[in-house]
Order: sequence, then C-alpha cells, then structure tokens
Amino acid sequence: MIVIFLTLISIFNVGFGLWVMLDPVQVMEMMLTWQTPENPLLPDREAIQPATIGEFRALLGGLILSLGLVTLRCLWSPSYAIWLQPLAWCFLGLALARFSSLMLDGVSTYTIVAASIEVVTAWALGVHAQRLLSGGVEMEEELEEEEVEDY
Repeated sequence: MIVIFLTLISIFNVGFGLWVMLDPVQVMEMMLTWQTPENPLLPDREAIQPATIGEFRALLGGLILSLGLVTLRCLWSPSYAIWLQPLAWCFLGLALARFSSLMLDGVSTYTIVAASIEVVTAWALGVHAQRLLSGGVEMEEELEEEEVEDY
C-alpha cells in the first residue's frame, strides 16, 4: 500500500513538475484562482518578470520533478533505498515551510492539504526506506553465510 501511495505521489510530482516547467504562468494563474475563485487577482502575463518565471520554473517545476523522478527510481531497489531517507527529509521540509506559512501568512485550505500530504509522504518514505534497508541487510547476511559455507 505504501509503495502504491508513493508511486502515485511520484507520478503526480513528475507531471506537475513538467507542467510548471512548460507553462509556469498558467500554474501561477491557477493557484491565484484557487485562492480567490470569485475574483482572482491575476496579473497581466507581460508584467511577470523573467526572473520570477525562472524561479517558479526552477524551484517549483525542477525541484518537484526531480523529487518525483528520484523517488520513482528508488522505490523498488534496495541499493537505492538509502536515498529515500533524504527524500523524506525534503518532503518534511516542504511541509514545515507550509505549516509555518499557515502561522505567518494565514489559513489556506490548499496549504493545509498540501502540507498534510507532504507529512504523510515523508513518513511513508521513511517507513519504506527502513523496510528496504532491513531487507537488504538480511539479503547481504544470507549471501555472506553462503560464501562462508562454500569455503
């Protein structure tokens, strides 16, 4: 069940990251519309500076895309299981930043939902990493025992 959840989160992150990289302004407009659906305060597309678009593309698009791709790569391989732990800390950092935003900037349903998903993702990554690592240790011990028996 944890692997299915993490796979779905990873696929979502890859898709969302690609979308942000391809059209960051559209994602900005969507987020602003979610916040005030009755009267969104949408800026003029030409007024958004290239540096702002680049930051949005890099931090939201590139980082989320990378988190999704690396997580997908690591989910089934004990040799990459050690990478899941830093990924868990990345998701926990995202959640902590969102929760601090709730305290500093005000309550947002979007922020609560996103932070909650990130906390659960961090927990699931940690649990899955421990499962893979403990299974990997057992496999290594079995191989060592077989090698000793051969001599």
